[in-house]
Order: sequence, then C-alpha cells, then structure tokens
Amino acid sequence: MVLTSPVASTPSLGDYVATPERFDECKTPGGKLRPHWQPVANYLQSLGNQGMNERVATIDELVHENGTTFNVDSEEGRAVRPWRLSSIPLVIDSASWAKLEAGLAQRTLVLEAVLDDLLGEQRLVKEKIIPPDVLWANPYFQRAYHQMPSCGGKRLHITATDIARATDGTWWVTSDRTRAPSGLGYLLENRIVTTRVFPQVVRQCNTRRLASFFDSLRSHLRSLAPRMRDNPRVALLTPGHDSYREFEDAYLARYLGLTLVEGTDLAARGGQLNLKTLGGLLPIEVLWRHVSDRKCDPLELDPDSIEGVTGLLRSVREQNVAVVNSVGSVMAQTPALLPFLPAASQLLLGESLSLPNVATYWCGGKKECDYVLSNLDSLVIRPAFVVSGVPPVAPSTLSSSAREELVAAIKAKPREFVAQQKLAHSTTPVWTDNQLEPWYLALRCFQLQTAEGVEVLPGALARVSPREQELDRSHASGHLTMDCWVSSTQPIDTETTLLPPPDAKVALKRSGDELPSRVAEHLFWLGRYAERAEAITRLLRTTIVRVAGENELSDMPELPRLLAALAAIGQIEPGYAVTGLDGTLPRVEDMLPSSIMDRNQPRGLQATIGSMVMNARSVRDRISIDAYRIIQRIGSDSIERTSHAGDNMGRVIERLNLLITDLLAFAGVASESTTRTHAWRFLQLGRRIERADQTAELLDATMVNPVGNEASVCEGVLDALDSMMTYRSRYLNLVRPAPTIDLLVTDETNPRSLSFQLHEIAMLISQLPTGAKIVGLGADEKIASRMLHALRIADPIQLSEIGPNKSRPHLERLLEQLIRGLPSLSDAIAARYLIHTGTTQILTGVSVPEMD
Repeated sequence: MVLTSPVASTPSLGDYVATPERFDECKTPGGKLRPHWQPVANYLQSLGNQGMNERVATIDELVHENGTTFNVDSEEGRAVRPWRLSSIPLVIDSASWAKLEAGLAQRTLVLEAVLDDLLGEQRLVKEKIIPPDVLWANPYFQRAYHQMPSCGGKRLHITATDIARATDGTWWVTSDRTRAPSGLGYLLENRIVTTRVFPQVVRQCNTRRLASFFDSLRSHLRSLAPRMRDNPRVALLTPGHDSYREFEDAYLARYLGLTLVEGTDLAARGGQLNLKTLGGLLPIEVLWRHVSDRKCDPLELDPDSIEGVTGLLRSVREQNVAVVNSVGSVMAQTPALLPFLPAASQLLLGESLSLPNVATYWCGGKKECDYVLSNLDSLVIRPAFVVSGVPPVAPSTLSSSAREELVAAIKAKPREFVAQQKLAHSTTPVWTDNQLEPWYLALRCFQLQTAEGVEVLPGALARVSPREQELDRSHASGHLTMDCWVSSTQPIDTETTLLPPPDAKVALKRSGDELPSRVAEHLFWLGRYAERAEAITRLLRTTIVRVAGENELSDMPELPRLLAALAAIGQIEPGYAVTGLDGTLPRVEDMLPSSIMDRNQPRGLQATIGSMVMNARSVRDRISIDAYRIIQRIGSDSIERTSHAGDNMGRVIERLNLLITDLLAFAGVASESTTRTHAWRFLQLGRRIERADQTAELLDATMVNPVGNEASVCEGVLDALDSMMTYRSRYLNLVRPAPTIDLLVTDETNPRSLSFQLHEIAMLISQLPTGAKIVGLGADEKIASRMLHALRIADPIQLSEIGPNKSRPHLERLLEQLIRGLPSLSDAIAARYLIHTGTTQILTGVSVPEMD
C-alpha cells in the first residue's frame, strides 16, 4: 500500500466567499475579484498555507520585537496589550480614494470653520443653526477657550475621521477626532511591518507612500514657530507612561525627531513656555499636545491636572508658543454637533457636505428625542458631549429592565444623549484558522491642514473584527488592524524621505545639559533596576547550581551564606537566613524555583524586571531601538522562560543563563552605543550605585562571619560577582579570603569591585552640571568622596583579619559605611537633580474621561 500525504490547501481569493448583502472590499456583488486586488491574490496563491502562516508568525515576531503595545483599562486596572496586525492588507483603488480624499479635505475645512465660529463670533448659535445648549450644556466648553488665538491662522492642524462603508459602497462618517487624534503611530508601524514582510506586493500594487505626509507634518510643525527659527524646538506633550498613548507618542517623537515631554518637564516663565533641563530653561517654540484641553493648564482649567503646564494659556495668548491642535479644539469633535454640520457647511462655506454623517439625532431637541424613543431598536445610543472608549449602547440587545433604565435616563436628561443609525460595515478578507474569512471593517483617516490647504494621508488605520459591534469602540478595539494600501495605476514616486536634503546646512553641536530631570530620573532607575536584576539572577544561579549538584546540602558551608544573601536582597523569605528556622520552611530545592516566579516579593526578580521595563518605557524615545528591544524581550520572556522551566533545576539554570545574557547585552548596547551625555551619566550612575549596593550586601552576608572552610564560600561569592576567572588567572586554585576581599573590595582595576564602582561614581558626579553660585562640593559629592576615601585607605589584609568575636570587624565597619552611605548618595543625587514640581491646585474644572 502506498501512503500519500494530503495536499495542503492554498489561500486563494478566488475561493473567498464574501458576506451576502454587504459591500465587500475585495469582491464585486457578482463574486468577481476587484482588479486592484489582483497582485495580492497572485501572491497569496503562490504562498500556500504554510507560507501564509510563516508570514503571520513573522508579523507577530516583528510587532513583538518592536514592542508595539497599547494600554487598556481592565478589571485589574491598566493593562498592556500587544498590537495585532493582519497578514493581509486592505487595498483601495485610486479612483475610489480620490472621491473619499476630496470629502475628507472638505470636512476638515468645515470643522475648522465651525470651531473658529464657536470659539469666536458664534454666528452658528445666533442664527440658530446649532442649538445653544449644544454649546452651553457641554461640560467640555470652558470660557477660557473663547477668543483663544490660533497659530498659523488655523485651529485644527491634525484631524482624524472615523468612517465605514455601507452596503451600497458609500462611505459614511461615524465620528470626528479634532482634539489630539490617536492612531498615526500605529498606522505607520503597520506600514513598516507589512512592507518588510510583503515588499514585492507593495510595489506591484503601486501603493502610495506615507512618508510625504509625515514629511509635511514635520515641516508644518516647524513652520508654526513664532520666531521662525531655522531649527525650532518642537515638543510632543504626552500624558505619560500610564496613558493609552504611551507607545504611539514615543514612536512618533522618535520618527519625527521631536522632544517628548510630560507636563512636569515644562515651565511657563514670563509668558514663555520652557523645557526644564539640568542646565536650565530652554524655550519651546511649538507644542504638539496629546493632553486633554481641560488638562492643559491647571491655573485656568482642571483643578486636579498634573499633565499640563501652569501658565500655558497665557503663553498662547501672548503668542509665544504655537499649540497644535489649538486649546479648545475638543469642541469640534462633540458628537452632538454631527446633525448640524450639513447646515453649518452651507452657512459658513456655501457648500453641501460631500461626505455624509451616519444619521445622528441629538436628543436635546423634542422632535429628535421622540423619534429616538420610538425607534430604539434601529439605533445605538452614545453620550452627546464626550468621545470615549466606552462602546455605545444598543437598545435592541438590552433586557427589558435595562431598556427601561435607558429610556428613563434619556427622558431625564435628553441633552446628554445622541442616537445614531446602525451602520452595516463593509467586509474584507482576513486570514484566520488556515482560511480566508470576511470580517467587518472600519477606517480612521487622517488629515493635515497647512497654509497651502488640506493634505489627506494616503491610507488609513484599518480595524477588522468578526463581530461588527466591536468596531463602534476606540481605535484600539477590534480583533486586528490592517495596513491600508491606496493603489495607483501609475508607478509611485519613492524619493520622498524624512531625511534632510544632502546639501542642507546643519549647525554642529554636542549634546549637553538639555536633559529634562524627569528623563534623568527614569534613566537613573533604569540603570539601577537593570543592575539589580543581574545581581539577583547571578546569585540565584550560583545558589541553584549548588543545590542541583551531587553533594548533600549539609556538606556545603557556603549554602547558608548564599541563602542569607538572597534573603538580604529580598528574593526569599528572611527565615532562611536564621539558623534553626530552616526546618519549619519548605525545602530549599523546592522553594528556589518558585521564588524566581514570585511577583509578590517587592524586591524580587520579577518585580525588579517589571520596574526596569516600566522605566525603559518612560524614556523609550531616549534609548536606542536595539536597547529597547532587548529590554522588551527581557520583560516578556522572563516569566515565560522560568514558568516553562517548572521544577526542573537544569531548565531553571538554563533560563537564568539566558536572562543574564540578555542583561549583559543591554549593558553592552548602553555602554557602546550611547553618547557620553548626561543621559548616559545618569544611566551609569544608577548602575554603579546599585552594583556597589548589591556587592556590599552580598559581602556582608557571606564574608563578615567566617566559617571553617572558607574556600567554598569565597568561590560562591566570586562566582556570584562574575570574578572567578580573574581570580583564577592570578591565584590559580588557591582560594583564600584575603585575595578574594582584595579583588572584590579594594582592587580599582576590577569592574566588579567596590572601589571601581565608587571611583566611577565620583567621576560621573563631577561631570554633572553645577549651579554657578555653589561653592565647594555638593552633598552628593561629599558622600561619594568619603566612601571612596574609605575604600582607598583600606588594607585588604586587615579587612580579612578575624577578631576576638569570630568576625571580621574592619570589613564589617567598612561594609556598614557603604550600606548606609549608598542610599544617602542616591537621595542626595535625587535632591540635587531629580526633584519635580508638585501638583498645582486650581479653582475650577470638570473631570470626564476622554479618548481620541
């Protein structure tokens, strides 16, 4: 009998079956492939199932390596989720896109005119085009917004439009984003990843490039500088690392060459907005804000805001800084405005709105409210004044009691609700479970308004889901995102780039003091936590190697000392360091593997790695891409690696080896690929202080109180401090306390010794900026100098001497001085360089959650 293997099926768009009674992006109603999809169809046919699944894995790997994530609120609090990208793009033909592009450009002009009127003359209200309550009942409207000056003659510079396609192929607008639209960074990441995986198909489709849009964006931001300098300082104001915008803001800042700042990095002085740095205040010309309007200035707006800058509105009024988008632009994205935009377009521009809204009803009008209450099953209900990530309510899915509650709420406060007609989204093919399936589609398009007009980004952030209702939420919702290709019948110009022209003149300079203290603080603690993670991992490996060996635990005099050291650094219960309690605790060989995974130990390995990743995320735009990828891998792989190891000691040791390798890789990249600026100095200061602290704690737990056979203890300490090879090269197999103490304490040539750390610390501190009025040494310099002097005058032979009480008193005193002094040194550095202004309280404000 001849056995034959089954032939693998092939992903074919010819076999793809679209959803009946829905517009499909790939196929016509008659089931024919749309011509602009042909290159994609040919490529899918050539791949086969295996090739397609390999591309899916590659995309997931690239997204993972790049650390592409988004933050969402869950029952457990704010959670970090991986970004998901479809292996099949969305392709739109140039003719269809041209019509959509014209409608998007016109809509931007309409919203600009409406916003300018609402914050100025208010003609729309006076002539009853827009009901007064849409403005006056809106909790987002602040009097401070009224008559605020625009910059560059525009209030809206970057806008976004959420659209969906109905069954007849018509595009409908579901909502606008005018405050600080999010998604640009994710859209760009989608294109970069997809291009790397399918480079030939992108070219075959003549896909329009995105670089020209981002080049225009960067040039436009620079052009808005009030003083029109050749190279103005343009900053991107982000809410911070806990925001859902965390990844995107860092990504855009790096890509566009902007300074990423938080509110605590900025100060308004004399009507000028400045960046607070170690070297003083540096003026900011343009601020691209991703902070809510109401949180921009705690002096005039939100009473609890720590995201904005006190005095920012004064700087705007005096036109000393250009803010993009203008403060108050949130008013143009109010859902209650949607029903009145067609009439507003006619009044202000004399034009009909070519890109229609999905039918929207503001319940503040009696006629509209009655209609909504009579047709609930065909509508979805949203808040009237706020755009958030909360999904709309579909009354047709509610229980009778929930429906009655909704009706009562609408009748009680009708102005606070809008209703929208349910929209039937178009579908597009998605590769899932080894087959092509039609999933529902929604797009977010982006527009840039400049002095020359409106430029529409040639593409969109596409979201797909098998469940249509998921697409009614924020841009981070849905099962997958897609790269959106706008195809052309002509070859595409590939010359556009964000690189400056070859003949552009650039003033030469060296980076110096322009480092915000917040960034310096995160870099300092990134260095500390990275070094702490390495110290814990090395000590764990040293201990587990001995526990997993063939010798009895009772025959290893170094083991109690190593356990005491683990207890001292917070990795295991302190009881393991107390003689006589070991019999009441779990066995060491059972406890150690699980301790690696214990996330409840505040100073344990997992908590340390988590803190390391958090600080890296906060300064993502300040560290190299390679360095961040290593940190990302450490954070995501540490739990997976150790959890898969289980109780297998050999696997645990293997996983610890891999973790040490990754930590050393980060240390190497940070050392060899970082310019010697203050950013590098604070990162190194954190590493050196932590290494000195960990070394002092380890020596105090192992070497102060000698045991009968100290050779094994010395070997364990040398192994944990990565100094065994150096010791062997000097002393061969003769392991004794005095040379061990010399190598680890007083030898300034050993990069693992205490003397080496204090020498480096003193040098780094001396290179930090000092105030002109300071005479003599600062508190941090004095502490470092005292500890370095104590080490330099220490005699290793004397340190190794055993006193009458069977301990090493000289070593103990020296280590105690360091263990006390190092935290004081860290506090002194923080007090001198890393203290931020506290929260400013103000008089008025409204607290409502928002999302763009």
